[in-house]
Amino acid sequence: QKLGEFINPSIYEMEVSVNATFAGLLKKGNLVQLHNLEKTKTYSGKVIRINGKVDSKSQTIKAYIEVSHKDLKEGMYLEADLVAKSEKNAIEIPRNLLVGNAQLFIVKDSILSLIKVNPVYYTAEKVVVKGIENGTLLLSKPIPGAYDGMKVQIAQAKK
Repeated sequence: QKLGEFINPSIYEMEVSVNATFAGLLKKGNLVQLHNLEKTKTYSGKVIRINGKVDSKSQTIKAYIEVSHKDLKEGMYLEADLVAKSEKNAIEIPRNLLVGNAQLFIVKDSILSLIKVNPVYYTAEKVVVKGIENGTLLLSKPIPGAYDGMKVQIAQAKK
């Protein structure tokens, strides 16, 4: 009769649900940053297993992260920041700044200019786009009735 089993109390395995959209991007061995709910402590972990089955109700897959740190205790809540893929020369912006599917207003010499961009990835509220030169001024929120050539005034940041 089995009475119990030995475990290593310094190494923990964390199960996380990942949107199925990221299934092809997530790889075993990916490094993961974890933090407590208050975001006062950070830990490093590594993806050790990925379940290939998609949960039909939540449309997520399970990934398992191994993390080890002397401050960790069984039952602690942690949040994981998974970096599934990085895009060079890309920026994440609010999705509502896109005009149509592939255009964006920029500000040049206090005038709105509509440029073409290349959307790489969408989430419900954000989009990662390429095709914006470094240092380009973007709108912080959509302007109702905006048009190409519209004169705008840049608001100064409050101190």
